[in-house]
Amino acid sequence: MRIRDLFRTRLTLAAHLTILSAIGAPTASAQAQQPPAALAQFLGQSIGLDPAQLALVERGDAVVKVLETQNKRDVAVFGIITADASRDSYVRRLRDFRQSLRSPARTRFGIFSDPVSPADVQAVTIGQDDAQDLKKCEAGKCDFKLPATEMQRIRNRIDWSKGDQPAQVTAYAQQRLLEYASDYRTRGDAAMVIYDDRGNVRASDAFAELLAQSPYVYRYAPSLARYLSDYPRAKLNGVSDALFWSETAAPRMRRTLTVTHLALYSPPELPGTTLAAAKQIYANHYFEAAFDLTTIVDRPQADGSSGMYLIVLRRFRFDNLPSGGLLNIRGKVVGSLRDQMLADLAREKTAAETLSAQ
Repeated sequence: MRIRDLFRTRLTLAAHLTILSAIGAPTASAQAQQPPAALAQFLGQSIGLDPAQLALVERGDAVVKVLETQNKRDVAVFGIITADASRDSYVRRLRDFRQSLRSPARTRFGIFSDPVSPADVQAVTIGQDDAQDLKKCEAGKCDFKLPATEMQRIRNRIDWSKGDQPAQVTAYAQQRLLEYASDYRTRGDAAMVIYDDRGNVRASDAFAELLAQSPYVYRYAPSLARYLSDYPRAKLNGVSDALFWSETAAPRMRRTLTVTHLALYSPPELPGTTLAAAKQIYANHYFEAAFDLTTIVDRPQADGSSGMYLIVLRRFRFDNLPSGGLLNIRGKVVGSLRDQMLADLAREKTAAETLSAQ
């Protein structure tokens, strides 16, 4: 099953980056601590923020909004906050991936070295309940998002008669993660998995369609778009990236293991702007695809000091999101993602301003 109309929202993100040059330039409105006209228009017309919400943004509060999507399995969450910190200092912090990837929602994570090492995945563990669920996995009927061949391999390679099933499955999962990371670094999207838990979903097709429907990346940062879609064949001078696994524990959601390719880049064609693009290449629950774009933009302060806008758009496609009645999973998921965005923006603001004050 191919993913159609992935992550379409009424938000036209070409406008998102159209405004960036205007945001980065000092104007009379910026000096009066009002949003620049182009930014205010974007937030009001494209996102639907009202004057009170715009005032909250300039006051330094986080504003988060769940955007409409055509497909009910898609969720799009937008967030914005300002910080009294320079973009340069914040970006330096982001480049320290071992520190910047730490968050309350990430219970564990590891960055894949190059070449990969067993130490990279030492913290990955599979519990008894998950081991039993994996034992029962078969194509079209599995609580985990895996290729059918992987389901069969797990059933065949684990000695289910022994009492150390979690340890066996943990060792197997660690090895497969290392192999997957190495394969992705060698072949890029061609190495990405096919999910056979519900139909036949190619993760590479999902990302390709997602990126194709994100014209702002092609138009305003074409080199970044090529890097993401043609990795590792495409090269990009000045990019800082990390390939990492993480276990997240969002409220009201099952713990989820993901593998992500993060690229941090300041396009020369967009002065005063840095982009952080997070491309999901695997998730063991929920997500058929996910793409996170964080835009950090210079924000002139009234007193002449440096500040920044932190603008985040997160898009997800879920394998199943029943809504309404007793199975209102969508409502719970949307609420969880909205709460997570609010918490993340507030934490990033604090971290940026604390670092800037040092």
